[in-house]
Amino acid sequence: MKLILVDYYLDWPVSIKLENLRGFIIANLEKKGDLIRWSIVDIQNSIDSFGTKKLRIKAVLAN
Repeated sequence: MKLILVDYYLDWPVSIKLENLRGFIIANLEKKGDLIRWSIVDIQNSIDSFGTKKLRIKAVLAN
């Protein structure tokens, strides 16, 4: 098994409520490999008018 450290940026749309954010993040990370652990490192407001936020996530994946 090979472990990979990923520094991942993900747009957080306004349509995703805070209660559903964990599932949204996990679903996106699992597309890249088997998820071991993850954490949100930074949240930035976007400059567009849609109100999306950009999440910076560090994760450990197994392949």
